[in-house]
Amino acid sequence: MPRGRHKGFALLAVIILLTVVFIIVGVPVGSGRAKTSFVVKKGTRTGAIAHLLKAEHRVRSEYLFLLCSLLLHRGRVIAGEYELSENMSTLDIAKKMADGDRKVYTLRIVEGYNLYTISNVIEKAGIMDSGAFLRLANNADFLRRLGVPSDSLEGYLAPDTYFYSREVDVDELLEKIAQRTLRFLDRDDVRLRMNELGMDAFQVISFASIIEKEAKLEGEKRLISAVFHNRLRLGMSLDADPTVIYGRGDFKRDLTKADLATETPYNTYRLKGLPKGPICSPSRSSILAALYPDQSDVLYFVSRNDGSHVFSKTLEEHGRFVAMYQRRKGNK
Repeated sequence: MPRGRHKGFALLAVIILLTVVFIIVGVPVGSGRAKTSFVVKKGTRTGAIAHLLKAEHRVRSEYLFLLCSLLLHRGRVIAGEYELSENMSTLDIAKKMADGDRKVYTLRIVEGYNLYTISNVIEKAGIMDSGAFLRLANNADFLRRLGVPSDSLEGYLAPDTYFYSREVDVDELLEKIAQRTLRFLDRDDVRLRMNELGMDAFQVISFASIIEKEAKLEGEKRLISAVFHNRLRLGMSLDADPTVIYGRGDFKRDLTKADLATETPYNTYRLKGLPKGPICSPSRSSILAALYPDQSDVLYFVSRNDGSHVFSKTLEEHGRFVAMYQRRKGNK
């Protein structure tokens, strides 16, 4: 057979083979459209991913997946959680993973959220079961690993919007969030100010969390802080309603006289000083307010029922304002 004809047959064979390969990689393993998750962890080799895809019957051949991955992005697969379905071809899956078209969860921690609220937000976002989150947030070994000086993560989850993908574990996400708070508290200027006040990081977070729950207006935070600093200095109880509410564990009903009389580690009407620990995640501005209160000798404040407060230096003056604004509230 002439050499030219032999080369022609070889070229034709290669073309046919490549055509078959591209047909195969473009044909889905099934017709179902229901999406299921496939998680690629950080550091997983492409070969291991291909093997697992084949084992779960998501691709026809692990070698064809490797070929597609190699041609698309030099074999790179971006870690993350991918939603796959039977009607996706090997080429579709390889492209999705090469492009990093992964599922991302959004977690928004709002200033003033406590662990129970955050647990519900985490569950609704599809990140983690609320019960599992609370167990982890109260796990002594986990807290020790993070360097959190408390028996829970309460107060240490910095308010912000976070984006999460399952290539990392949830505990890594929580560690990242808590470290933001810990790094801020470890700043030289912050540590110097804490020393001046005779407070440690745990006390500052506890203090700031009360300010966060009491202050509706940003401009009042430092004055509210002054009230509590003054009361602590004079040996007075803080009388902070939000701590009582946190201690009873029921956040839906109004505060009652019976609640104020019930002893809990958070009832600042019954105990002197700060409560057992933080009652929510404070904003950075509340932490700064705890560190830098206004220079004032105010000792009391009462709500005007519009988000603002009126402040007093004496109990007599405070009593008049309480009667005034509580009466107005009752008339609404």
